[in-house]
Amino acid sequence: MMTIGILTIIVFGMSAFVTDGAKCLNSKDVERFVVVNCAYQEFLSVPSTDILKDVETLNLEHNYISKLFNNSFTEYPNIKNLMLSFNKVHTIEPGALGSLAELETLDLSQNAIKEVPAGLPKSLIQLKLNGNPVLDMWQLETAVGLRVLQLRGCDLKAYPALGIMPNLVNLDVSENAEIYDLDPAQLAVTCRLARLNVTGATNLFRPGTPGAHCRCRRVVQWAHTYKVTVFGLGQCPDPLAGDGETDIHDDPKDEACARTPEQALAAFKECMAEWEHRNTPYWAIVSGIVIVVARVGQMIV
Repeated sequence: MMTIGILTIIVFGMSAFVTDGAKCLNSKDVERFVVVNCAYQEFLSVPSTDILKDVETLNLEHNYISKLFNNSFTEYPNIKNLMLSFNKVHTIEPGALGSLAELETLDLSQNAIKEVPAGLPKSLIQLKLNGNPVLDMWQLETAVGLRVLQLRGCDLKAYPALGIMPNLVNLDVSENAEIYDLDPAQLAVTCRLARLNVTGATNLFRPGTPGAHCRCRRVVQWAHTYKVTVFGLGQCPDPLAGDGETDIHDDPKDEACARTPEQALAAFKECMAEWEHRNTPYWAIVSGIVIVVARVGQMIV
């Protein structure tokens, strides 16, 4: 029987081919992007063969990869979407993602990662860390273009300390039952946040907790003022202490109860200044082009 070296398949508008003995399926999607599917292949590390060098979407989900080395992706610089969920990743060397200058989506959900990977590229738009015991977030500062961050079910003990992230618009911290507090200052550093999911944070503003009513109202007021849609927050608790008596820290008639703290306003101002700083070159270039085009048009007329 003649051995077929390459099998060409047309499936749902995708052209795909596999080479003899290969475990990964190389294909091109309807937009002609190079896609490589290596899921469910029991890999212990990122394979050095079977993957096209110009791969743009690499799926390594549901394997047994435990460590990402500095040279794991050096031969695949065009990767835009990298899926590594449901592996056993616990160590990511500092330069493992450094060669991925075009990376936009990184899914590391359901691994054993305790800190945000170092060297996240500036191109990164979406980061999924769901189901990891993440403790350290400071490496997020390098991902200056990050817009979507998922930390669902990470056993967080508190709302994450993110630092100034003006590009972040979508944050998911749902299914973290031990998050107990949230205040406008924490939201202010993500000054362009539009969507926040705290569903399942059952200890957040727990009734009977001193000051819970007013702290909750301040968050609600902030969300209303800055147009943040908050999922899973629910109604603010009654301003009563655990024994049914009025909580001195929760007087709803006090003007300060729902007032935005000065610290939050200062953080918001700093965050917006950083956003403008990051985007000024872009807008300056666009404005310059518009002016030049307008002047050329006037000269022609």
